[in-house]
Amino acid sequence: MSRKPHKSGWGGRGGRSGNQDDKHYFGHDIRVQRNNDGSYHGSRPKVTFKTQQNIIARAARNIRKNLALSCLDDDVQMATSSNNNSRDFTISERKCIRERVNSLPSRSYRGGKMPPRLKQLHAFEPTCYKITIPYGHKYDKDYILNNLLSYIAPETFVPILYEVVGNEASFYIDDMKVAIALINCNNKITITDGFKLQVRVSQEGFPYCEIDSKLKERLKQAMAKRYVTETNALDLSKFHQDPDLVADYFFPLSRPLMLKTVLDIVSECIPNLEALNLDANRLQILEKLNVLGKKFSKLKILYIGDNRIKEINQLDTFKDLKLEELKLAGNPVCTKYKTRQNDYISDVRKRFPKLLRLDDMELPKPIVFDVADDGNKMPSPQRMFVANAKALEVANQFLQQYFLIFDSGNRQPLLDAYNEHACFSMTISYSQNTNKLYGYLMENRNLYRIIDTNKRHKLLKQGRLPVVSFISEMPQTSHYLNTFTMDIGLVTDGMMLITVTGLFKELDKKEQPVRFFNRTFIIGPEGGGYCIRNEQLHINTPTDSQLKHLNTQLATQVLAPAPLPSSSNSIGKPAVPAQLPEEVKQQMALTLSQQTNMNLEWSLKCLEEVQWNYDNGLAAFQEFFKRGQIPREAFNK
Repeated sequence: MSRKPHKSGWGGRGGRSGNQDDKHYFGHDIRVQRNNDGSYHGSRPKVTFKTQQNIIARAARNIRKNLALSCLDDDVQMATSSNNNSRDFTISERKCIRERVNSLPSRSYRGGKMPPRLKQLHAFEPTCYKITIPYGHKYDKDYILNNLLSYIAPETFVPILYEVVGNEASFYIDDMKVAIALINCNNKITITDGFKLQVRVSQEGFPYCEIDSKLKERLKQAMAKRYVTETNALDLSKFHQDPDLVADYFFPLSRPLMLKTVLDIVSECIPNLEALNLDANRLQILEKLNVLGKKFSKLKILYIGDNRIKEINQLDTFKDLKLEELKLAGNPVCTKYKTRQNDYISDVRKRFPKLLRLDDMELPKPIVFDVADDGNKMPSPQRMFVANAKALEVANQFLQQYFLIFDSGNRQPLLDAYNEHACFSMTISYSQNTNKLYGYLMENRNLYRIIDTNKRHKLLKQGRLPVVSFISEMPQTSHYLNTFTMDIGLVTDGMMLITVTGLFKELDKKEQPVRFFNRTFIIGPEGGGYCIRNEQLHINTPTDSQLKHLNTQLATQVLAPAPLPSSSNSIGKPAVPAQLPEEVKQQMALTLSQQTNMNLEWSLKCLEEVQWNYDNGLAAFQEFFKRGQIPREAFNK
């Protein structure tokens, strides 16, 4: 008969605050006492949510090492799923079982390490085990359970989905050690009518559990008694063994759908949750825990110990949480750090910088720079950073000329921009989008990747001619000057360090992909101007936000400002045009003529109108061309 659901509101009288000395947030306890003869009151087994008083953990200290499986009869059936497709073992399979049984230690085994063959058996541990009691319909449920618990003591178990079908009584358990102990009970317990109690064990999959409104209501009732109002904490440890659920449901949180269902209910009922205990739920896939950072912004304490977490990077799923306490002990991942405690703490704190307590161990207070805690604000971003107005003027004029020639069809004039002994190198980023940068891959001089000294030397372009020759072979480009940023990090009498970032598109390819670039120039005075002595170029795919911002600008046809504003102008306003050499003006006009098909005379007029801002000149041509206001003679050559 199913037990009536426990009716209790959230944080009602069903939950206890527990002993204050335990220092735990999950103080709920619904234990049932035994009689003097060792039997239990009622049908509810002892269940506790206090970490240091865990029943199964305590029973495992003196666990009986009786692992003999010789009581397996030839007629024992083993099922591989929860449906009716169970089958008898063949003769060869029975022989395999007997061989495995014979290899197990005797009843007197008290050793420390598990024998190799037992490890192999453990590696194939199924999801759960079905315990069948032939002729169990003759006896009361409590009578059967109390006899089994007394015989396997100090082992204990929680019977799940106990039912009587025909002449048989059956229930499920989820522990391999208990299953082995129950196998040993077969024909060992004498019952009231003088017969021996028969026990059959089969391996099963999950019993089917349909998630409907009725089940959700039962889940709410089960979680209500596990919620501690005083500490705003919810204890979901060993949730599939909850006494209010096991009579009618097998609801393991190791199933992602079931975990999601529970977390959705919790977010609806207690969105301000501060502590959550998910210990001993056999969690292996943590993807559904990504909702913790989205729905539980105040969550500071998380217990996920005694689960099946194998890799430390699985914690990245909820690294957005600002946790102060985390319990991870009892997971396979912890054994990897058995002799590297400092690395363990470091790797966990990389995900949770504010963590103060890990696995019941106090951590030193983290050293972090938290602007929000100091009440300060980050300075607003700027398109340029420079403290020297004279350096800005030089860099502005130099780079404007450089990129104008770089985007033209002929980059040979850049020979005058490089020193005789200039050096040049290029790198790209390694990521999932590396294949999109395949054209640059062969010349990538990433010193973390390139270890061979000869190859490093070969990829470094040295001398004016090799540098310009390499640049001339790069794809034809068009830079978006309004996306540029500039920093002048160092200024001396003999050199300047300039860093420029921005976006450009490649014109050689049909799809004309957009790239992000970062160029660092070291320039120095030479003759009447400045020359590049060293340049490092880095190319990457742009971020989604960069592309979105660029597309917005193009859609609204915002005319680009001068690439690098002067110190006296606010951001977004064009700078006063620099006096360009006559040969540079001719080159600009020639480039515009090639792009627009206008003759050289009209190209010069167009650039003069926009004060030699090439982007503005090209935009003006496109606008007037759409209106049909450009005369025919502009195209006569």
